[in-house]
Amino acid sequence: MSNRLRAAALAAVVVALTAPATGLAQTGANTQLVTTGRQQFDDLRYEEAVQTLSAALLRRGNTPAQEVAIYELLGLSYLALNRAEESEGAFRLMLSRDPDHALDAGQAPRVRDFYQGAVERWARDGRPGVPRTIDGARLERPVNIDHRSPAQQTAGVLLTLTAQITDPDRRAEALVLAYRAGSRGLFRRLRTSRSAGVFSAAIPPEEVRPPVVEYYLEAVDPRGIAVASRGDAFAPLRVVVPAAEATPITARWWFWTGAAAVLAGVVVGTYFAVSGSSEPEPARLTITVRGE
Repeated sequence: MSNRLRAAALAAVVVALTAPATGLAQTGANTQLVTTGRQQFDDLRYEEAVQTLSAALLRRGNTPAQEVAIYELLGLSYLALNRAEESEGAFRLMLSRDPDHALDAGQAPRVRDFYQGAVERWARDGRPGVPRTIDGARLERPVNIDHRSPAQQTAGVLLTLTAQITDPDRRAEALVLAYRAGSRGLFRRLRTSRSAGVFSAAIPPEEVRPPVVEYYLEAVDPRGIAVASRGDAFAPLRVVVPAAEATPITARWWFWTGAAAVLAGVVVGTYFAVSGSSEPEPARLTITVRGE
């Protein structure tokens, strides 16, 4: 880590010590996400690490040192998944914050060679991403995703979602929908389509199952790195999918068939009791109940 970044990290610590309680809570939550992402990476759970680190990246309150750590782990995770373009994109964003960053010497030769190539290509391109600043403030306008989540959806029915992006610096190239049925497991990802400035994507009917569908939206740059989101893997948006109501027993055909047969038996028995016949004809009552 360069002296410049170490100084920035130290300054961030000083600010954190004097920050309001809400700021400290946010910083602590981000730190926990980074820790979780690192553990997932160490456990070779690279897809989960990408989801966790992307969530950490887009939350407020990251220190410069945290941003560098997130981008480094993202780059390594993407590389482990053989997604070279996204890996280089993450490394470039890391280098824009710490141009002298060096990977740990214990990394595999393949990883070190790829990273060195990424650094050289970044330098040849004029070190893009290093921000111009005024009084130390980063001149980077935010990307906003305008989306309204539906309250609920019928099970087994296609769930179409739409959104619009406000992107003054044109940092986002695409909008990605990540979704899953229920509240556990990895999110599946698909790119939205765009028409007249509106992005849309549909969750397949077979994935719209009770009790809930969870999802989030990510605006990604040309290399697939998230620059904005609505929701994330740890705080997704939710659409309730009500379970189908059970058919009441009185609405089933066999209930009334059986009831009619029982009533007929009662009438026959009453007739013989009232008529006083000493030798009634034998009567048989057969009730057949068929399942649906």
